Amino acid sequence: KSIDRISHQVDDVLGYVRISPLKLSNISVSELVVNSIQKINVPNDVHVLIPDSNLKIDCDADKLDAVFINLIVNSIQAMHEGGKIEINMYEKENMAVLEFIDSGEGIPEEHLEKVFDPLFTTKQKGTGLGLASCRNIVEQHQGTISVKNNPTTFTIELPKSLSVQLPPTK
Repeated sequence: KSIDRISHQVDDVLGYVRISPLKLSNISVSELVVNSIQKINVPNDVHVLIPDSNLKIDCDADKLDAVFINLIVNSIQAMHEGGKIEINMYEKENMAVLEFIDSGEGIPEEHLEKVFDPLFTTKQKGTGLGLASCRNIVEQHQGTISVKNNPTTFTIELPKSLSVQLPPTK
């Protein structure tokens, strides 16, 4: 268990500091979310609701997968006696908007502004890099991520189409 925990912490640190180029493909957002959920051990008393959506975006599926898994696992951990996670997806202008809403107890107000800060954690086994990494990945996709309470809602806005900026040639 200790080795697994250390390995997880090292992976978190490397994931946070290593920024690799995006490998873009046009993919269904709901398909991506469903694939992420299938990689998580969702307890029987937690219900995940996903709408049918044909919304597609240009993205690095592996990187967004890491974001979705992190948000869903955090939601599960916030619900000590089961509950509901609702994932909404819709289009707003030329953006794809995803909302991860859980029925957990919420984030204490004094922590709300710090949750995306590197090394900030309230978890005994956390590294404080999960949500910071999520923000880095979303920003690398030219998007934004935010959080609010009542109910706890993480909102991600991503451009539907993305043009990759290539480094200047010398």
